[in-house]
Amino acid sequence: MSADEASLKFGFLLDAFRFGAPPHAGFAFGIDRIVALLLGEENIREVIAFPKTQSGGDPLTGAPTPIEPAQLEELGLRLLPQAT
Repeated sequence: MSADEASLKFGFLLDAFRFGAPPHAGFAFGIDRIVALLLGEENIREVIAFPKTQSGGDPLTGAPTPIEPAQLEELGLRLLPQAT
């Protein structure tokens, strides 16, 4: 398939992939990517509703937070000591 034919048939998808591949192993486009396209944003981070920090923390909720002992007991879980 030529580049022109690919652009004609799949241009919308190829344009979306300029923002990066979705984290769904190709299963879905991702609403955030579609919104980025519709708004003409160059960086997908501008449209992500609940961004995470590089370490995986959530600045909005402060997650992850410590787990209360009552929560662990209710779920039948226990924490292992950290490996050194």
